[in-house]
Amino acid sequence: MTSTTNVLSIGNETEELYNKLQKTNNPKAYFEFEFENHMRKLLLNGEKPKELDEESIGRFAATEIMRNGKQYYEFVPDGYKTGVIISGCSFLPKDMVFRVKKKIAKEHWVNENVIQYKKNSMCNIQSIVSECLQEECNDIYQYLCYLNK
Repeated sequence: MTSTTNVLSIGNETEELYNKLQKTNNPKAYFEFEFENHMRKLLLNGEKPKELDEESIGRFAATEIMRNGKQYYEFVPDGYKTGVIISGCSFLPKDMVFRVKKKIAKEHWVNENVIQYKKNSMCNIQSIVSECLQEECNDIYQYLCYLNK
């Protein structure tokens, strides 16, 4: 059995409708489009990025280690190990250790990225790492505000 239904098509198959904005009185409707264009002007001088760089954002993590009855925490850029207690995105994950070092006293540091800390202090370490990740976000935001001026 064959179908005798005719379909009316408007335009052609290659027409890109997603680039056309619908007219509306709500200014928030254009936010995503305008924000992308504004950031492109600020950061790329109005040009489109050449290609997506998936390596531009890394991860920073803190892991918990228990050895000989002592509590250790290791801070690792781009590392997934067992015992991760907090992990977050960072543009400079290797530099995040320096931010953490500013918040933890020198006597706790065993080596470049490991500390020995009192037992049951996981929440405190999570809070410190979270603050450091937030500081990086604030620095980036302030830089974008500076570029916007």
